[in-house]
Amino acid sequence: MTVTTRYLVDDLNPTGYAQVTEELVSGAVQREYTYGLQRINENQVISGAWTPSFYGYDGFGSVRQLTNTAGVVTDTYEYDAFGNRVSSTGTTPNNYLYRGEQYDADLGLYYLRARYYNSLTGRFLSRDPLGGKAVDPKTLHKYLYADGDPVNSMDPTGRGVTLETVLLNAQLIAVVGYQRIQSMNGYEIIQAVGALSCVLSTAEGVLDAAGNLLWDITKGEHGEEPGTPDLPHQPLSPLGVVCEGSQ
Repeated sequence: MTVTTRYLVDDLNPTGYAQVTEELVSGAVQREYTYGLQRINENQVISGAWTPSFYGYDGFGSVRQLTNTAGVVTDTYEYDAFGNRVSSTGTTPNNYLYRGEQYDADLGLYYLRARYYNSLTGRFLSRDPLGGKAVDPKTLHKYLYADGDPVNSMDPTGRGVTLETVLLNAQLIAVVGYQRIQSMNGYEIIQAVGALSCVLSTAEGVLDAAGNLLWDITKGEHGEEPGTPDLPHQPLSPLGVVCEGSQ
């Protein structure tokens, strides 16, 4: 007997990616998901009763355990670098595993939105919809997952790698940037925000933006040490980047 599952997808949620919120069979909801910055829990019908389970993650977003409402661990998971499950315990139905992404047991593939990913080969099933960069040869590979470096990278969209260094730089910018902003006047803030929006408008500029902005924040335009309050009231340079069409 064929069972058809339909998915209700929310593309406006705190995770920043399209996520399944409900699974329906024959028009009836069989499973629900709650989200914060990550998937918080699943609530599903087991033996005729709604049963919630809560997700426990490692530092890179892979699901490592499920707990029940009493906080007791019911299921555990271990993976290799590319997402192959090395070991697991428990019997709770759960499709969200490596990097917190949906695993299709029928296909043996992970659904990463734009493409399906095969963890056994470390390759996507279809070609990269983006062209890659000539100056970065590994991005020209049309099927490689996370540029062949899943320990330091991930690809939740199937369209481009997200590096751990970007996340770390973002945290540093948030902490140090707050101190620097306190010493800036209104015009400087406007210039800095405008420049950053130009750079972040394309995925290719993310790494350069993070590194350059961190340098500007910590050293300043004139070689000041971080936190120096008496900076000349001059516009910040746009991190060495000019938006297309602004010249």
